[in-house]
Amino acid sequence: MRGILARPGGRTPPRGPVDPPDAGGGRAGFAFCTTAAAVAAAARGTAGKKRLRTLNPSRAFADTRKVNRRDRLPAPETVHLSDVFSALSFALDLTEGQPMGHALRTTLIAQELAGRLGLPLALRRDLYYAALLKDAGCSSNASGVFSLFGGDDRLAKGARMRVDWSNYFRAAFFAMAQAAPGASWFERARRITALARQGRRAAVELVDLRCRRGAEIVQQLGLGPGAADAVRSLDEHWDGRGHPRGLAGDEIPIVARVLTLAQTLEVFAMRGGAANALGLVGRRAGRWFDPLVVAAGAGLETPLERWCSLGTRELRDAVAEAEPGSAAMLAGPRAVDRIAHVFADVVDAKSPFTGAHSQRMTQLAVSVAHQLGWGVAEVAEVRRAALLHDLGKLTVPNTILDKPGPLTPSEWEVMRMHSFYTERILEHVRGFEWLAFASASHHERLDGSGYCRGLRGENVPALSRVLAVADVFDALSTRRPYRPALSIEEALSIMEQDRGSGLCGDALDALIGALGAGDADLAGEERQAA
Repeated sequence: MRGILARPGGRTPPRGPVDPPDAGGGRAGFAFCTTAAAVAAAARGTAGKKRLRTLNPSRAFADTRKVNRRDRLPAPETVHLSDVFSALSFALDLTEGQPMGHALRTTLIAQELAGRLGLPLALRRDLYYAALLKDAGCSSNASGVFSLFGGDDRLAKGARMRVDWSNYFRAAFFAMAQAAPGASWFERARRITALARQGRRAAVELVDLRCRRGAEIVQQLGLGPGAADAVRSLDEHWDGRGHPRGLAGDEIPIVARVLTLAQTLEVFAMRGGAANALGLVGRRAGRWFDPLVVAAGAGLETPLERWCSLGTRELRDAVAEAEPGSAAMLAGPRAVDRIAHVFADVVDAKSPFTGAHSQRMTQLAVSVAHQLGWGVAEVAEVRRAALLHDLGKLTVPNTILDKPGPLTPSEWEVMRMHSFYTERILEHVRGFEWLAFASASHHERLDGSGYCRGLRGENVPALSRVLAVADVFDALSTRRPYRPALSIEEALSIMEQDRGSGLCGDALDALIGALGAGDADLAGEERQAA
């Protein structure tokens, strides 16, 4: 959460007088602001009775479908694995600058091509999961893309997929278009000069990081070396001029060759229609793509147009039906929790200022739930919700997440939307509708000053109240670029000012109890150095 916190000695931080809440613990604080003097006094424990003003500039909420309350429904014991990966793929799509459903459409295209090529069941399974998770490494290079181009990482990534990098002039035009857009001509010239000097080497390193991390995630999820190798080789080209390893021809796994073509067809079909997409890959046959795989796509116009017209739930169902084999793979609680842990790391990797936030917050939230005397099932629900609470942060560009100064009103609105996207992503897992609502409500406040629905009082779920105190404490007690980590006493002093009006008093007492009981390493050297 973004918050203004004075540096030692009462000096104001460089972010300015208003620092909105963060999208994942990368900034300190909660949905409130005050003067630097008041916060400094609170940190010294002398302003316990002084209320913080609410930072809620507008009551015009985003499209939350007017849902202000959901009854708690426990998640089912088992869920379709394809549902889980389909839902999570939406977050990856948005991180890559693609519309929600990009990976699902790619999966359907890839399976159609695999059937036409007569690939055996084992390879079609590898292709199925590789397509769903092809962008799992996308957050690992987001900050690097922002640093290299100086603009919205999502726009740069989305545009990159439409550029023929073997054409020098097109590549140069792309670099110029993405270099610090909106900045002064001097800044843009400086950025373009830097790109000319290190652009190719830096780009290869970023692709390597993304592909390598994506392959590691696929392996972590237990989906096998075939799927992992396909993700690792996603940006290789038939003529050997791809990245990161420069593989050529049959050196590239057949699953990767099919997947590379499928994602390109999806991108261009969504922008210019199926006929345009098929024409483009035909022109790149023998350079980017295996000519045999390109030939398998002949006459694909009708299904391509149909897949491009489907909504997210229709795509989810179509992908579930397309799963290779006679039976769908199911995921039990332990498998879902393992996936949640992996994707928590994916979220936190997007910005250097959010490292391990989700894991730390989960530890805190689980300890709070134990202090409240919650049962095994409720604690398990807290753990899962905490791990996934910031999925929507993947939709926030690094121009905002890594910004050293205060956010503008429009940037603040983008930041606020991350909780909405968390819910929208998670609710695509059938049976997770309640978990999606409660997990996404971690920025709601009892007095209605939170976001993105402005829930009030009893409409704020108990689970969300637990997540809120854990989220605030972690943000305050970890180091940020503009201030050191606050001590436990300083963090709790600030939180006490919001007791009962914003934060739940029972949840806050449970947090204090957990910290005092030492039932988890909640404030050790690791936290202070985070």
